[in-house]
Amino acid sequence: MATGKGKPPAGKAAPAESGAAPPPAGKKNVAAVLERKPSRKAAKDMLVLELRRLRAMFSEIAERYVADTEGEIAAVVEAVEGKPLPGARVERMLKVLHNLSVKPRKGRRKDLARIGRAVASLRKGMEG
Repeated sequence: MATGKGKPPAGKAAPAESGAAPPPAGKKNVAAVLERKPSRKAAKDMLVLELRRLRAMFSEIAERYVADTEGEIAAVVEAVEGKPLPGARVERMLKVLHNLSVKPRKGRRKDLARIGRAVASLRKGMEG
């Protein structure tokens, strides 16, 4: 039993029609809202959030890299302190450290890479 003007009775869903029916007044179609281009302010707010997320991600990666490299250096220190080394091996390892050319004040990635390669070389020097 229909109530006035062809509307279904209260509490019952309207039958699905073959065509796409417009959403009821007052309700937003989520897909349509998501397809719409965001306003300039909303886009700017999204950009700020993404940049903050990028900054946090960068800090986390940098902290992890520093911790890993410091751990490798500490492992080399412990290995050098823990066992006697031939003089020639000590000289080779010292040469690796003396040839290391970095400029800490500039904060360059290539300096971090150089340190990483030097530490890898020192660890390899400890093996053989």
